[in-house]
Amino acid sequence: MKQRVVQPLICGVLVLTALAWAAPSPAAQTASPPAFAIETADRAVVLITATYRAGGRAARGSGSGIIIDPSGVILTAGHVVDRASSLEVQLHSGEVLPADVVGTDRVYDIALLRVDAVRPLPAVTLAASSLLQRGDTVVALGRAPRRQAGPTAGTFLEIDLEARAGVPNLLSTAVVYPGDSGGALVNERGEVIGVIVAITRNGLLSLSVATDAIRAVLTDLRAGDVRHPWLGITGRTLTEDLAAELGLALHNGVLILEVLPHSPASLAGLRGGRANSTADVPTGGDVITAIDGRPVTTFGALAAYILSKHIGDPVTLEINRDGHAATTTVILGERPTL
Repeated sequence: MKQRVVQPLICGVLVLTALAWAAPSPAAQTASPPAFAIETADRAVVLITATYRAGGRAARGSGSGIIIDPSGVILTAGHVVDRASSLEVQLHSGEVLPADVVGTDRVYDIALLRVDAVRPLPAVTLAASSLLQRGDTVVALGRAPRRQAGPTAGTFLEIDLEARAGVPNLLSTAVVYPGDSGGALVNERGEVIGVIVAITRNGLLSLSVATDAIRAVLTDLRAGDVRHPWLGITGRTLTEDLAAELGLALHNGVLILEVLPHSPASLAGLRGGRANSTADVPTGGDVITAIDGRPVTTFGALAAYILSKHIGDPVTLEINRDGHAATTTVILGERPTL
């Protein structure tokens, strides 16, 4: 599998580069969804200005956000507000309000802010992203300085689980710009189906965290404490080429590269690989072939299944170790702070 580099979308400051994967590169396109629905949703998209202080000096960056509650609750990308010393939100009306962070989720790269609103603010609905079909029209809404022509439309391609292992990102051709991070990806009815987090380096495709994943953690995010289950491995999707390189008879599964110390995987006795001068990846690690009776196809799919569970849940792994099949049970722990 080839790789593509994607980058978060925040203006004015340096941020971490996300991992990526490969997919077709169709040209971005402009569609004409119902204007009223899109304009209504666009009024709920805000500009977020973050101030950062380091070494006695201040820097500023900007991103976008989405009002999801008329009382002043705003959803955005986590990297827009990460490590900010102060935050301001500019509403569609032009009014500027100070904002506080309510909660963050570093796994999904989302955050929740609050402003003190003296009147109800325009807000949007978080729709079910699972209803999207390949080819559906989607529209990107943000407050990037380069967004001169307003909303940009494109098509939904597929759900990507590999860019950040296990996190469901909607891949689309809707054009987005630096500063759109935290903005809204909406359907033709103006309902939010994703929070914009990244673009490919060539700028042709965008990734947005799916609202189904966000809605699952929203209650915890409002409480300021999001906790995720954890297996505690690093791994790589087993392909035919990789299997041939390592001399494995298997062609599907996830090769465990490393088992992290004191992790649930370590306590269950799973084994990682060992460095080998003749191979590009560590060799000898267990290969996970199934989890709870479900075939494991990619590392991202495995991580997504783990994220769908709860801390303390048992999962049954079918593994292949040195050519022999085995089964083991792992009790999922709490993922440590990243």
